[in-house]
Amino acid sequence: MTPFDRAAVLAILENADTRMTARAYVREIAAAMQISLPCAKAILKYLVNCRDLAYQDLFGNTYVIENFQKPTRITNHFFLIPPGITSTAGSGEMDIRLLPGISFGSGHHPTTRLCLAAIDHLFFTGQPEASILQAPGADIGTGSGVLAIAICLAGVARCLAYDIDPNAVSEAKKNIDVNALYDKIPVFDHPLPGNGPGLGIICANLRTPTLAALAPLMRNRLKPGGVLVFSGIRKWEAKDLKTCFAGYRFHPVWEKTDKNWVGLILADHKKYP
Repeated sequence: MTPFDRAAVLAILENADTRMTARAYVREIAAAMQISLPCAKAILKYLVNCRDLAYQDLFGNTYVIENFQKPTRITNHFFLIPPGITSTAGSGEMDIRLLPGISFGSGHHPTTRLCLAAIDHLFFTGQPEASILQAPGADIGTGSGVLAIAICLAGVARCLAYDIDPNAVSEAKKNIDVNALYDKIPVFDHPLPGNGPGLGIICANLRTPTLAALAPLMRNRLKPGGVLVFSGIRKWEAKDLKTCFAGYRFHPVWEKTDKNWVGLILADHKKYP
């Protein structure tokens, strides 16, 4: 096989703005490495056999994705790992174990990684407010349950997970059980209600119009000093969303972009002047 720069070939997929079919990826490898298509195809086959990459069949097309059937570092402190696989996490690092499923939040999408990066920053870069750790959190549109699991592993005592998709509710419950957090994360098959206990942190990986529509509900449910962790926001939507939430006395304290998606931490003005 033609010698190749493994990191450079993997970066082609990592930096792609959209899903990449196997055929498109082979063409990109060939162009970037200035090699023939058969040689590029052999490189892709090698990376799949090494379990760096995997194939995903979706709507009649075969896409190439990062292989999550092994420990995969997502942030400085979080790994995603299937059940039954030996951990490679070191001291202070945490595994989030996820079963294969169809619900959103497997780690393949930039918005999931951005939310996990925001949680990592919030809990491990500085000292979070006691109100965030002691009050229950909420994960709106929990999908696989990955964000609810992450904030409980990071130290939040309890997280309420909400999703209206029956598949997501079922898969989230299974993933929560796999991570032995069934006593900390109840899963509800309805939207976040307007009334209930004050929340220290609300996570929502949802599209921008939905986040904006939820602003008054989040203002009502979040405790003073609480924070919001968002993604699902396109880069060109971020300014308007921040303006929307500024009207509810929230301002951004962290922001990161990945492939034209934005992750945000918004803080309560009462505690972060």
